Amino acid sequence: MMRFTGALLAVLALAAPAAAQQAQPAGPPRIPMAEFKKLQAENKVLVVDVRDAQSFGTGHIPGARSIPLATLLEPANLAELKASKKEIVLYCA
Repeated sequence: MMRFTGALLAVLALAAPAAAQQAQPAGPPRIPMAEFKKLQAENKVLVVDVRDAQSFGTGHIPGARSIPLATLLEPANLAELKASKKEIVLYCA
């Protein structure tokens, strides 16, 4: 069974001000940037960039794994996520 902190984490609009991150629009739960940075520094998360390969190639969070959203549910990708012993953070910005 896949483990997602708070069901599914998405770090969207990485440069957004903290006040904007506190407003929770409908959709996947978000975590504050400070919490994400702490988890990443402690190597407690698997960071997955769900943008297309071209966007990933232009820049991404260091250590992020590229799994485009259109392929996220493919068996090999699901197997990788299920095998992870870490919390999973998906982002697209």
